[in-house]
Amino acid sequence: MKKHLLKTMTRLAGKAIGDFGLIEDGDRILVALSGGKDSWSLLHILMALRQRAPVNYELAATTVHPGASSFDHSALGKRLAQDGINHYVIPGNIVGIVNDKLDEGTSPCSLCSRLRRGMLYTFAARGGWNKIALGHHLDDFVETFLLNLFFNGSIKGMSPNLLADDGHNRVIRPLVYIKEAMTREFAQSLGVPIIGCSCPYQEMGGSRRQWAKALLARLEKDVPDIKSSILAGMGNVRHRHLVIRKRD
Repeated sequence: MKKHLLKTMTRLAGKAIGDFGLIEDGDRILVALSGGKDSWSLLHILMALRQRAPVNYELAATTVHPGASSFDHSALGKRLAQDGINHYVIPGNIVGIVNDKLDEGTSPCSLCSRLRRGMLYTFAARGGWNKIALGHHLDDFVETFLLNLFFNGSIKGMSPNLLADDGHNRVIRPLVYIKEAMTREFAQSLGVPIIGCSCPYQEMGGSRRQWAKALLARLEKDVPDIKSSILAGMGNVRHRHLVIRKRD
């Protein structure tokens, strides 16, 4: 593990926790562990912060099984056992449902995300976990904002601290200030097993997001801090200077 990188990332995550009130004493936090670099980074950052945090909180990891026979999560369980983290696997048939429900023009990734979210919400509520931690990083926040702006005509993004529509589950995203490049380097230094989702549609759903990534990469050459600037703008909204229609 690269200690300097861990120090930087825990500082940024700690700032996010303080800025947005993400963790409180007595929280039971369920980390959604996909097996990718971001969710592994999130879990280990929360583990490190727990050792010196002024509040006590419980941690566990959960993985949603997509239903694909090629999805092998055994390596995740072995590593989590070494780290002393309980691991829960939620069985599902996401691939089968997507096959049945996917219509022309519907993003398979979007449908999959909604299905996973529903399974996580149900599992967390039944187990008494009051917060679900997701590994979305700064790049995800900015890309989602741009995609909504350019393709949906809405000023909408992710929230670091979101009360779900069901009024019960709370989703937190402590990596909001951390760039994707940092999670990639950190996960590599941890030596954790990285696994894919084994989804047959994974080449179909990410074209617009890849376009947003490429756009931001080009803009960064002229404006190095553009991602942080856009993120800051997402929390500094001047409604009086926007095109807001009069409501009846």
